[in-house]
Amino acid sequence: MPSDQEKRQHHRIRYPLSERPKFHDADRIYAVLDISARGLRYAIPDGPFPEPHDLVKGVLHCRRNAPILIEGTVVRVQSGEAALYLHREIPFAVLLAEQRYLHQRYPMWS
Repeated sequence: MPSDQEKRQHHRIRYPLSERPKFHDADRIYAVLDISARGLRYAIPDGPFPEPHDLVKGVLHCRRNAPILIEGTVVRVQSGEAALYLHREIPFAVLLAEQRYLHQRYPMWS
């Protein structure tokens, strides 16, 4: 039986604590736990929490790239985390730059 990782449509980039990008919505700033071309998972240390199917808009700030406008639908909220399905893909060049940086700096991480 395939693992959850093998079932995913897009490769997921997980971030060490010190390297996490920031996601800014209208009111707050959140630490991003992982990203993929069509998804983003971020930590919500305290409420209010979005509801599944809510539309969320904001800006993704990675350390090595220009800010990216994000719009997505909440697909899951659990254990102080929210997962979004993004309406537009995060550009491949951004994902590649993030992955290269993490592999160079943290070869055993991913």
